[in-house]
Amino acid sequence: MKRILPLTVLSLTALLASCGGTGDMTAPTATLKAAPATVVYPGDVVLTADAKDDQGVQRVEFYQGGTLLGTDTEAPYTWAVPMTAANNGKLTFTAKVFDTSMNSVTANADVTVNIQNEPNDSVATAAALSVGTPLTGVIGGIDRDMDYYKFTAAAGDMLKLNVKSVSFDPSSTLDPYVMILMPDGKTVLEKDDDSGAGLESEIRFNAPVAGTYTVVVTSFDIHDEPKATDDKATNTYQILLSRR
Repeated sequence: MKRILPLTVLSLTALLASCGGTGDMTAPTATLKAAPATVVYPGDVVLTADAKDDQGVQRVEFYQGGTLLGTDTEAPYTWAVPMTAANNGKLTFTAKVFDTSMNSVTANADVTVNIQNEPNDSVATAAALSVGTPLTGVIGGIDRDMDYYKFTAAAGDMLKLNVKSVSFDPSSTLDPYVMILMPDGKTVLEKDDDSGAGLESEIRFNAPVAGTYTVVVTSFDIHDEPKATDDKATNTYQILLSRR
């Protein structure tokens, strides 16, 4: 007959060690925050895990789907994820938290990315504007944002430019100011800040020469005050070039 030996303190310690720790079977707690949760211009989304464990947190792993983005071993547990228009859509991020006994827990956070025509903050990076095709944008991301667009016109083309804010998006906070520059990129052909619906902008014009024209969209506050800032994710608008 086989003898069953008593479990000594030494053998119990060895058994616990072989199971991965000191007998701690309690998982840590965690929540995950993504800021900003809605992305409308390029930049980083910062993931922050609030992780706690009575025996100590060993590490936090950050994932997008099944892809490991990175690991942080010191509080505050954060990871920055760059966003461009290529990321447009709804994204889910996960933080997996391990304690010192290798117990783990996960927490999720969703991010909505809707970046349009950015970056277009200079003449050199102007987004293409086609007749009849509306585009959307945001005056934000930097303190004094100016969005640039370009279009080609023939001499004598009869055109109309509309920049809508609240009539396009009722939650918009933008009072738009718009300029159209001649093909030299410097001379102002037309400018407007309040001839559309409400405080929105509408410009009717005939192209005086053939060439590529530049449209500049910003907020009235930025235009009106050289030191004013106007950086809101809600400064949304729609721009449309049409024939008349």
